[in-house]
Amino acid sequence: MDPYPLLKYAHILGFVLLGGGLLAVFVTEFEAYRTRDLRTFAEAARYTAVFYDALAVPGALLVGLTGLALMLDLGLGFFEAPWTIGMWSLFLFEFIEGNTVTRIQFRRTLRRSRAALAAGAPLTDDLRDDARSRLNQVVHFLDLPLFSVIVYCGTARPATWTDIGLVIAIALAATVLLTVTVPRIAARLRG
Repeated sequence: MDPYPLLKYAHILGFVLLGGGLLAVFVTEFEAYRTRDLRTFAEAARYTAVFYDALAVPGALLVGLTGLALMLDLGLGFFEAPWTIGMWSLFLFEFIEGNTVTRIQFRRTLRRSRAALAAGAPLTDDLRDDARSRLNQVVHFLDLPLFSVIVYCGTARPATWTDIGLVIAIALAATVLLTVTVPRIAARLRG
């Protein structure tokens, strides 16, 4: 039996889980930006952890494993084409960043919001600011644009570094735009 169709299906399923998880985290984090209520803030932090651990991480593992198997099955070299180098390097960057910087941030926010909730404290600017440092905002808003670049590299298979550089530049511009506008929009909705 040819393993290719099964590997391709599992790879696509991994991208659906990963993309769905990243999008769900984006929505729950937006709710955390928007709320004035500590209970809603703590619930958003819990859902961020749930979606990240239940969808994004398993999806990333499935994408990585099936991607490796597909590369081997198809006889593609890891360093022979710009699209494979771009796809793998961005995937590894996102995987490492997501399981270090992002994980530390959302776990700390979850811990602090639960402690404040147990103490009966209100949602303070200190708690909100700790969860929303500039670094945490940038890496949070970088996830979806870089995910799109990884999908682009795997589907369009750009042959030149210029093409890859252009889509990375667009992704970085989208990250800056999201980092600047989303907190402002959420603050306006907060009142």
